[in-house]
Amino acid sequence: MEYTRKQWVEQNHPNAVLVDFALAWIEKRKPEISPSTYHNYRHMVEHHMNNCFGDTPLWQVSFWDIENYYSYLEFNGLSSTTVRHHHALLKCVFREAHRLGIIQEDPTEFLRAPKRQPPKVSYYSLEEAQHFIEEVKGTKLELPVTLSLTYGFRRSEVLGLQWGDIDFQENRIFVCHTIIEGLVHGKRALIGRDIMKTAGSRRTLPLFEPITTMLKEEREHKKELNPIFVCSNQKGQMMKPDVLTHDFRKFLGKHDLRHIRYQDLRRSCASLMLAAHVPLIQVQHWLGHSTMLTTANMYAHLDTSLVDECGDGIKKISDS
Repeated sequence: MEYTRKQWVEQNHPNAVLVDFALAWIEKRKPEISPSTYHNYRHMVEHHMNNCFGDTPLWQVSFWDIENYYSYLEFNGLSSTTVRHHHALLKCVFREAHRLGIIQEDPTEFLRAPKRQPPKVSYYSLEEAQHFIEEVKGTKLELPVTLSLTYGFRRSEVLGLQWGDIDFQENRIFVCHTIIEGLVHGKRALIGRDIMKTAGSRRTLPLFEPITTMLKEEREHKKELNPIFVCSNQKGQMMKPDVLTHDFRKFLGKHDLRHIRYQDLRRSCASLMLAAHVPLIQVQHWLGHSTMLTTANMYAHLDTSLVDECGDGIKKISDS
């Protein structure tokens, strides 16, 4: 029966090419996934997967071929997180091919996801954060980096913040839009979204000084340009993510500040709250995580002083 099934697969679907089937699967799922995910999936298939597998039929791709594909991706400098995205896509594609009877066996069924390499955690201490805020005052970076540091905004969130999201009467700031950079028809483009990363990402936070004054001054300064986005360039246009990252990195080097990544401003915000003994559940809601477990896994290890305090507590017990 197994031999007969294999013969039927090879005879009826000999030309079902992996790359073509993967692209067809992506098109089928397009209404269910975000625009950025859709274009990233297509980029993964049209470039990396096509370069490695070419016109290889689905039924010829083995467990070892996929393992070698992951090694190929790592050799070409892709991060462990990106390789895991390829793994997730391939599992969906082969599972669908197996369900439709195009292949006899799913080569990804017992394939383990590539091991995730933990990112190098870096963040500013309270003294470093205060010094950084002083240095950045009066520059074009002041508004976005201050918002990211104080509110823990993701880069996509701070760039997606619109003036309509600011309520100066009620002193509230609503996080409900994002701006990301993705591939559209093979070209990089800015993609605005009203759907947040997780349900918890859509949140309402309080306005406080000096943030309120900074925002009012920015609005007054650019009122003739009538920009939609809070963090806009000198022409009142949407600020590009890669430009913000480049300018941030350049600013740190120019002012001899310790290098951190832009997303580490969010980690710095978490660290400062934990150091101030803000309860973990409040940190979760402030940062917009879906669960407190996410917050604990990502940020609970940031402030070593908290560990020292635990040690002091245990010492008191042993001394009693």
